[in-house]
Formats: sequence, structure tokens, C-alpha cells
Amino acid sequence: MTVAAHRELERKYELPDGAKAQIDWSVLEGYTITDAAVEHRMEAAYYDTASMALHRHHVALRLRRGGADDGWHVKLREADGRYEAQFPLLEQAPERMPDAVRHLVEALTGGQPLHPIATLHTIRRVLSIAGVSGEQVGEVAIDDVESVDHRTGTHRSWSEWEVELTEGTTAQEHQHRIFSAVEQALFAVGGRPSSSQAKIARALGAEDVAPGDDDVPLPADGTTATTTGAKGQDSGTQESAHKATGADLIVTVLGQLAAQVVLWDLKARLEVPDAVHQLRVTSRSIRSLLKAGAPFFAGDSAAELDVRLRELARALSGARDAEVTAELLPARVAALNAAVDPTAAQALQHTAEQQAAEAAATVRGHLSDPKHLRLLADVQAFAEAPPLTEKCRHLSAGKVVNSLLRRALRKVVRVGERGVAAEDSGAETDPEQRLEHLHEVRKAIKRVRYVNATLKRSGFTPGTSVAHAAADAKAHQEVLGEIMDAGVLAGWLERTAESSKGTGEDRYAVGLLHGAELAAVRTGVEDGHEIVAELVAQLRHDLT
Repeated sequence: MTVAAHRELERKYELPDGAKAQIDWSVLEGYTITDAAVEHRMEAAYYDTASMALHRHHVALRLRRGGADDGWHVKLREADGRYEAQFPLLEQAPERMPDAVRHLVEALTGGQPLHPIATLHTIRRVLSIAGVSGEQVGEVAIDDVESVDHRTGTHRSWSEWEVELTEGTTAQEHQHRIFSAVEQALFAVGGRPSSSQAKIARALGAEDVAPGDDDVPLPADGTTATTTGAKGQDSGTQESAHKATGADLIVTVLGQLAAQVVLWDLKARLEVPDAVHQLRVTSRSIRSLLKAGAPFFAGDSAAELDVRLRELARALSGARDAEVTAELLPARVAALNAAVDPTAAQALQHTAEQQAAEAAATVRGHLSDPKHLRLLADVQAFAEAPPLTEKCRHLSAGKVVNSLLRRALRKVVRVGERGVAAEDSGAETDPEQRLEHLHEVRKAIKRVRYVNATLKRSGFTPGTSVAHAAADAKAHQEVLGEIMDAGVLAGWLERTAESSKGTGEDRYAVGLLHGAELAAVRTGVEDGHEIVAELVAQLRHDLT
């Protein structure tokens, strides 16, 4: 079954009683609102685990009956909107959850059973927003909701307005204009933006708390809600970071990365753009932290987890290379100043995009492998109770921050020094070996970048000299990345040329592009020696 996911473009509002009759929709210049509302009576049963695993990650799973979209829905709430996947009801057993739904959220649930946590009954009155040609570009929904929290038996009721635009129909530059016009009409009669993030959050009482209560509503930015106390990461302030211990730091950072990796897993299943790449980046960020923090982990479990995460990165690398190829081709064709026949270029682009889609589909198949699911469960378990040494527990967070980054930076220096020495002695002459060395340096730099970015997101910042060294390393990464991208594209063009032998396809365009890419790789390899030597010298200076 194919998952049909889309991004919701919606805003919520609250209006005083009797305001609907006073609204003047004429302020929507260029758009019209239907006079008669279409009424739907809907029932939605929401499901979660006993530990509320989906709720903690801002994911809602529901069975909706009534309205225009009967079926099973999985919704992910993000800062820039919401992603939703819909599945039809099973004909023979409409109340039974389809296996495809379970598979979609299995990384989040960790195999825990799902059961109803709340039921919402909604009377929805829908007004259609139409463009100048009469096409529907969105709708205004007026909802009267009654809910029951099955965990406590608590009943709640409320009313809210939703304005949702139709994705793919309304140009991005017009979306803000429509929202602004609707808001002008609603605010004129006393309306205001709703403080509610989601109906299920309100139904479960997550938005009932008063300021100062221990429980807090789910944040809107897509991050996992945490209370930190001594761990000091909820505000991200320097003051809280100074009070934290090294153990607090490791637990906080690992916890955030573990939450991110399962969310990117879900997004990859939902086919959210760039999700496969970000899943790979997050898995590498965890590996980078494990390697840089090796002295702070007791036993072998951190090293064993690192090996398994490396296998995941390898499984994702093919999809990333295919994605990079499809992204780079248009600029490479343009750089040859019309030397490549447009028809041939279009055919190559189609092939690259098709292969990227196939590679992404292969990745999604891998995500349902029990071995992968065990890995994600083990990452979360490790993050909840990492085997930290007594030294880590007694050091301050600031000292551990600097130690993590220094270890990662010294790795860059060691790898760089080996290559520089080989180049200077004349021992390294093979172009492929030289390219591989640049690749190893770049990987070491990326480890620094991942560790630094992860720490900063958690509110921990390194000392001045270490921060300068990390910035110097990052400044060299982009140049090395361009060389490696040229190598990836050159390899793809070579394979494409081989596969087209004897097919009658025009290979001239491939030859032109391949020649240009090989020249870029050769130039990059020659320049790479100087780049790495410069970086090594700079890092030695920074770290003394």
C-alpha cells in the first residue's frame, strides 16, 4: 500500500459566541467564500501506547468516521505545518487497524500495543474558499467538539475555527495573502488565533494546565518536550549549562538525538522531502557523539551501537548519492553552455530522478526490517540509561563539551597529517587513493560539525579556542564536499555510459559531462593537498 502523505497548511482560531453572523468575507479580494456551509458529523478515535509514545513525539493516530476523509490518519505536527498520511478502511473489518498503519509508526511505538486513548465527536460546518476561476483553494471549518479521555473518563467540549489551504493548488506567494485576508475578517468580529496545538492535545488535557504547573503542553516546534532541572536544557541558557554535569550533558544530547532519529524514520516513511538525508545525518550525529565521547562510556555497548549505526548509514548512502546526482545535473549541464543537447540532458535528468526515487523506495523497505527496528529501540534504550563512567559524572558539562570537540578535532589532525605526509613523500600518487584520503578528512570534519551542532542545539557551547577550531574545520568542509560530489557524479556518469552501450542511446552528452566531471575531480585532488595542509596547520594553532 502506498502512503499518500501531504503537508497541511492550516491555522486555528477562536471566535466569541454569535460572531459568525457578523463576519464580512468581502475583504478576501480575488477570493470568495461560499454562503452555505456543508455539515459533517464525525467521530474520531485516537490511539496510542500505554506510555503515550506517539503523543510524546507529536504524532496523532486516529480512526475517523464521517466527513470527507473516512479512514485511518497518521499526523505529524511540525513547526512549519503538519504532515498527514491517510489509509482507507478495510472493507471486511473497518474497525481493524491496517498493518500499513502499524508499520508506519512502529519505530515510535517500539512494538508496544496500540489502544484507544480518546474519542472526539465533531460537528463540522465547512465553507469553501474559491479562487477567481472558481477552483477551490481552501476551506474554513467551524468545529463544535465533544471529547472523552478514556484514560481518566474526563469529558471536554469546545468550539474552534480552522482555515486550511489546499496544498499544490495555491501558489506559495498567495498563501499568506489568503490567511491574512481571512484573519482580517475574523479579527474584526473579535476572533483571535487559537492557543490550541491540536484537538487531541486539548482532549487529553495537555492544554488545561495553569502557568507554574509541573506538566506542560506539547511544544509547537516539533521538539520533544523535556523537563530538565539540573540538566538545564529547557531554556538553553548558559547559566543552566554551567550548572549541569558531564552526565547531564550526555543524557540530554543523546535523548534529543534518539528522539530525532525515530522522527526522521517516520518522515522517511511519509516520504517527506530530505527525510532520508536527515535520517542519515542524525544517525551519523549519534555515531559522532559516541566516538568523541568514548572515554566517558563504560564497557563495549557504545562501540557496538556505533558499528550498527554505521551499517544504517551505509544502507542510506546509496539513496543520498542518487539524490545528490539528480540535484547536481542541471547545473552541470548549464555550465557546459548549451554543448549538451537539451533532449539528451532531459533524458539523463529523468534517469537520475527515477534512480533517486527507486533508491528512496529501497530505503523505505529497509526501514521495516526487524533488524532496523531493533536498532532504533536500542538507540532509545541506550539514550535513556547510557553506561557513563564515574569520571563523566563528576566533570562539569563545560569540560565535557570541550573534551568532546577536542577529540573530534584531533581526529581531523591525525587523518590530515597522514595524507599530507604521504603527499609530501611522494608515496601517494594514485588519484583514487588521494581522493579517498580527502574523503576521510571530510568525514572527520563532519564529525566535528555534527558534535558541535548537536551540543549547540542542546544549549551547550564550547570554550573560545575550541569553538574557533570547530569553525575553521567547518570552513574547509564545503570545498572538500564539492570535490567529493564531483567524484559521485563522475562515477554515476561512468556507470550510465557503460549501461547505455549497445542500446542506441546518444552517449555524446554523457561523455561531455563525464569529461568535465573528471577534470573537476583531478583539479580538486591537486588542490586538496594544499587545503588539508592549511587546515592541519590552522587546527594545530587553534588547539595549542
